Amino acid sequence: MPYRDDSLAPTPPRILLGGVAAIGFGALLTWQAFMPTTYLYQAPGPALSVTELEGSPVIVLTNTDAPTYPSETDLHLTTVSTFGNPEESVLGAAALEAYLDNDKNLIPVRALYSEEITTEEVRASSAAMMANSQIDAVLAGYGLAGIEIPVTLTMVYVAEGSNAEGLIEENDVLVSLQAPGEDAYLPSTFPQLREYLAGIEPGTELEVTVERGGAERVVSFETIAPTDGSEGSLLGVGVVTEPQEGSPGANISLENIGGPSAGQMFALEIYDQLTEGSLGGDNVIAGTGTVDSLGDIGPIGGIEHKLIGARNAGATYFLAPVENCDEVIGNEVDGMQIIAVDTLDDSVEALDAIKAGDTGHLPTCEG
Repeated sequence: MPYRDDSLAPTPPRILLGGVAAIGFGALLTWQAFMPTTYLYQAPGPALSVTELEGSPVIVLTNTDAPTYPSETDLHLTTVSTFGNPEESVLGAAALEAYLDNDKNLIPVRALYSEEITTEEVRASSAAMMANSQIDAVLAGYGLAGIEIPVTLTMVYVAEGSNAEGLIEENDVLVSLQAPGEDAYLPSTFPQLREYLAGIEPGTELEVTVERGGAERVVSFETIAPTDGSEGSLLGVGVVTEPQEGSPGANISLENIGGPSAGQMFALEIYDQLTEGSLGGDNVIAGTGTVDSLGDIGPIGGIEHKLIGARNAGATYFLAPVENCDEVIGNEVDGMQIIAVDTLDDSVEALDAIKAGDTGHLPTCEG
């Protein structure tokens, strides 16, 4: 039988056309891999110690005579890494990789950012939220340790339907409040303002002294009832607090971190420094959550990514805002106990239990 070398046989047209099509399809895929998309993606970011980085303290307390104490507890904030921005989406190859990776979320750019916003505006907003978060953390951390910080109470908006409309202006600074037949009350902290208003009946006409443009002005209006059914009154204005110049504070040294979600961990580190012993024992404890000046913890975004970042940093416990529990369920990670907290008092109670090695009773996101 004669020898036949099929490799020398003519290539059928169908195979030839198929090869050309495959080459063309491959070229198209290669081209698309390097083309921008309409997507960005988010992934677990690093968990960073708020106790010490590279041998230096992250938070240094300032303007205080209060004693401070060393601690073995290593508290970590957690982050989300975002790839892409309002003006630049990720390339096709990166989008495909994110789509196939369970630890990454592929998100349409316009689902996160409007067409009008710029990258610079996003960065400025994130930095402002971080700055405000640090102020609230200072007030909450010192306050938890029993040290009240005098603040400036600045009115930033008037609520719709408030009796203060047309009387209070943005950036008015609250000086005093005076109920009929009583002496003027000068609150120097937000808790003092809230406590005073808790004893005022709704509909009470108050004389409110504010500083505006360097001069004091007196206006009068009736208080309104709280919408949550609690006792006392509201002014019907939004108030932000800022420590007065020379008050106890803190220098927080962290770069390239924005947003408000580190507030809880900043406040706990400040409290740990101001109290004897190690708040959570010799443990690595991560967490997240906004905090206001009164110690209430609020929800944040991307907690599923933050849990992974905490695990990667070696944390064995995680403090999660109660309001984020729906996102926690189903995203738990092995080897790390997740504790649901609503206030800094809850967090301190949890850390005491961690220190004692008795955490079985602590609240979880599953009840």
